[in-house]
Amino acid sequence: MKNLIILLLFSCASEVGIIKRYESTNDSANQSIIDSSDSTETGNEVYTNTDSDSEEQTMEGTVGLISWELEQIACPACMGVQQEINISFTADFHENINESHPTWVPDQGQCVQSLNYLSLNRSSKSLGSSISINGPYNTFTAYKDNANMYQGILYENQYDRNSQYTVSLQDGTLFNFNSISGFDFIEPLELRYVDPSYAFAAPIYRTGSTFWWGPSGSNQTFNITLAVYSQDGSQLLGYVSCSGSDNGMMTIPGNYLSGFPSWSLVAVHMTRYKQERVPYEGLMGFVDVQLFWSVVGTGHIE
Repeated sequence: MKNLIILLLFSCASEVGIIKRYESTNDSANQSIIDSSDSTETGNEVYTNTDSDSEEQTMEGTVGLISWELEQIACPACMGVQQEINISFTADFHENINESHPTWVPDQGQCVQSLNYLSLNRSSKSLGSSISINGPYNTFTAYKDNANMYQGILYENQYDRNSQYTVSLQDGTLFNFNSISGFDFIEPLELRYVDPSYAFAAPIYRTGSTFWWGPSGSNQTFNITLAVYSQDGSQLLGYVSCSGSDNGMMTIPGNYLSGFPSWSLVAVHMTRYKQERVPYEGLMGFVDVQLFWSVVGTGHIE
């Protein structure tokens, strides 16, 4: 997930985005920044297309990857970025391979202390200079770059939540997938402070810490990833990443937090994730669609 990699690796640059925590706790800095407005399949599914006018054809294997992420940052200045909301869409079509594309998100019920950004070896294909992504209300275009990857740009109000999208290729072929939506709230409320003077106020307890979000109850995966930094923000101390069901609450166990010093700064990434595997007759295989909706808040170890 491209934007998440950038935000989590602040310490790789000489000027980090995480800033020192200030002691003032003016509640007027608490502002709402959350979006107000499925199942995962892997393996080599076989899809039989029966057409009375043609011979029977079987689709199997993986022929593409779509990654679509919306990321909303509570305190952009704390993270060293300019925009509160960033949306990235990429599509990669390739020769047929026998594996599904992996993701950095741990399986439900698992916590890890490292992030594995794995990718499959594949040879990308050009399917024209651009593709069209059509929702019920909004449409945008992704253009091919020199590496045969398709990149799309859109604004937050152009994202059709919980909707079916159709990807149309220039040769007339197409396939469908379904989008997801974000949250109305996250808690602790201090995660949402937008002013650098009051950010990093949310306590994340070394004995174990609980987070809440809503609405919830989808059949998707929910992930919380903590990137922990030294008190002055100059050094990345480590990660904790836990996944579970989208039930509105998650507790990060104390054994994953107890090793961090008190008053360490934390970037809290709360992500709703969905992977969908959809048939694409144009290449007679399946496209993996990975969807991420993230909110990034701030806190400190206590």
